[in-house]
Amino acid sequence: MRVNRPLRAGGSLSAGPSLGSIARIRAAAVQTFESLAVRDFRILWWGFMGSWMAMQMQQVARGYLAYKLTGNALSLGLVTLAMGLPRIVLSPAGGVMADRFAKRSVLLWTQLALGLIALFQAILVATNIMTINWLIVAGLFQGAAFAINMPARQAYIPQIVGRGDNLANAVSLNSAGMNFTRVVGPALAGVLIAVSFINLAGVYFLVAACYIWVWLSIYRVENTGASVMKRGGVRGSLTDGFRYIWRKPALLVLMSLGFIPLAIGMPYLSLMPVVALGSLHLGSTGLGVLLTVAGVGALVGTLAIAYLARYPNKRQLQLALGVLFGLTLVGFAYFVRQDELILALPFLFLTGMAGDAYQALNSALIMMNTDEAVYGRVMGVYMVAQSIRPITVLPISAIADAITTPLTLLFSGGFCAAFVGGLAAFYPGYRHIGDAAPVVEEAVSAVRAD
Repeated sequence: MRVNRPLRAGGSLSAGPSLGSIARIRAAAVQTFESLAVRDFRILWWGFMGSWMAMQMQQVARGYLAYKLTGNALSLGLVTLAMGLPRIVLSPAGGVMADRFAKRSVLLWTQLALGLIALFQAILVATNIMTINWLIVAGLFQGAAFAINMPARQAYIPQIVGRGDNLANAVSLNSAGMNFTRVVGPALAGVLIAVSFINLAGVYFLVAACYIWVWLSIYRVENTGASVMKRGGVRGSLTDGFRYIWRKPALLVLMSLGFIPLAIGMPYLSLMPVVALGSLHLGSTGLGVLLTVAGVGALVGTLAIAYLARYPNKRQLQLALGVLFGLTLVGFAYFVRQDELILALPFLFLTGMAGDAYQALNSALIMMNTDEAVYGRVMGVYMVAQSIRPITVLPISAIADAITTPLTLLFSGGFCAAFVGGLAAFYPGYRHIGDAAPVVEEAVSAVRAD
């Protein structure tokens, strides 16, 4: 019996670290998904998963359909532009609507509109009536719906989870959900289009069903996201939003920190086909590998920010991520130029990780430095900056044609790292990030006093 006791004790010791590891993993998971403990946000997040999946599947189906209808690449640009222009023009007005009305109502109406537009396209495709002109018109209406939907969606989150660390966690989980569908959605759409009894029409019907799923989820949310904004004219409300941003140095710098890396650095994803087919000669399979590596990196990065939501020095973390994004993009471009795929892939993973983590944290910091009465208008202006990204792809692509893609990515990464580091070092407003926002009434009065 004495022989057995040490063996049992030894077995207990060997099992101890395993049980401890499981407990640590469980604690990390709880911390990473902390904001999902809030019932309304959990329902909303699962609903938004349907919206993100619909967006990713429709992006593939729309491009495939446009090329199939016309046989030229210009049609792809026209359809993309049709969706992008209304978002650039109407997002500030969408922000006003998000502040004037209950955000749940705004989301319910816009999600219904998106579902009906997708259903309309599905019927046109199924009956062989669809033309490129109808596709462009549908894109314009979808872009307008998204311009009103997105500011309300972003502004709804802090009203549900609060402005503390839970907000950074919730915003990061939103980005993580989007990145997950970015990996899964396009592949799923490609497979379904190839299935004869589903094909393009079936994908569009599925997209419409996803939007209805989102509508039902939003309907179940109890917090209405009620307006706390003072009533006034639409033009005055819109102007107040811009004035509010202009009067807050922290918001000005955060808007800049969000826009420049998004406009100059993030187009690296649009240049991946050129990297795969032109620089590395990998073919379509290699392109899929590159996009998957970047997508998995983005998913890891946003989940990491969700885990670090309680990290106190968010400003310094954002600075580190912004510089890391630029430098790893430089490293990726360098090894692509050297035709070293194996060495380039880790840098691509880090670029995806740092870039999306940086953007998620930047969005959270914008909301944490904004008063509740102007959430929608601030996010409406920020959505304009995010919507301009597809337009900046055009000049960057032209530069890539002129000086090669690896060299363009190298300069883009270097510029992003220098911009983020320089703005943090020399712009006084950067030090105000994280300062307590003034009371709502004081903020609105200050804006209207001008």
